[in-house]
Amino acid sequence: MKKGIITFVLLLSLFAFVSGCSRSADSDKADEKAAVQDPQFLSLAGGSVGGGWYILCGVISEMLAPVFPDTSIKVVTGGSISNPIAVSQGKVEIATTQDNIYADALSGSGPYSEDGVQGNVTGLLRLGEIYMSVFLVKDSSKYQSIDQIIDNKMPIRIVTAVPGASPALAANRVLEAYGVSPEQISEWGGSVNYVSYSEATNLMKDGHADAYCGPVMPATVELAASVDIRPLPLKKEVITALHEKYKYGMSTIPAGKYDFIKEDLDVITENPVLVINSTLSDDVVYRVTKTICENPQKIQSTSKTYAKWTPELAPQITGGPIHPGAMKYYREMGFVK
Repeated sequence: MKKGIITFVLLLSLFAFVSGCSRSADSDKADEKAAVQDPQFLSLAGGSVGGGWYILCGVISEMLAPVFPDTSIKVVTGGSISNPIAVSQGKVEIATTQDNIYADALSGSGPYSEDGVQGNVTGLLRLGEIYMSVFLVKDSSKYQSIDQIIDNKMPIRIVTAVPGASPALAANRVLEAYGVSPEQISEWGGSVNYVSYSEATNLMKDGHADAYCGPVMPATVELAASVDIRPLPLKKEVITALHEKYKYGMSTIPAGKYDFIKEDLDVITENPVLVINSTLSDDVVYRVTKTICENPQKIQSTSKTYAKWTPELAPQITGGPIHPGAMKYYREMGFVK
């Protein structure tokens, strides 16, 4: 009798032990699954419709779709200045901006002097170099130089990027360096309009705009295919002043890079980067980084701007820190020590 009771108690103890181990294992698996759970949403903010950034984000979203099959991924419009704010506020997870704008966002300076420091924003990867504030007019135009326009207070109608985009800020700074403001141009009977790249192209085609000031976008190339256009060069002293005051890069568009660039053209530049919400897990950011870097040909195909992009360039962000998940990938690949 006693022997039977002892055996029964031992069996109960063994059952409880096995059940406990099973529950513990299931709990560990659940915790592990929760730790690497994919986000419900991933939104990418690019530029305006028709612009290179919007197209780029569309390509990236297609690359990420099979990696995050249970995640709703979408692309939204935005701009260099507004994008870090959207990331900081959690409205989007990934966004395009510029290196110098990213630095301003972290310090709450420049265009963020009123909004203050933008938290939860960190670097993901560098995309390359963008020629900025290329001033284009029709071949048949009476405008021969920017100085001619300003000296004669000509009523020119200028189109540039949407408000909140760094090309719009750069266009205003170019005018400032020439000693004129959009308000003064309006007083002459002209205008400075901030529109999408596709709208800027249509306004130039239809003759409702006289000049475009901004980066060379796919929409700009489309314009050149239907209308003969030519650049009005920026003066070297203006380029130098913008470099010294606002830290724009200085470069030259070589003759022939685009059909409408007949001679070498000195320009200011910005370095486009992707930033990401710092609250995303290292695992998610690692996979995002890995997916983009393992498909360089897809990035290169989006625009001539990225034609020479390679993954080795990705960690070369100078505006601020890089997310630990991205750094893990860069170290594994030997891109950084």
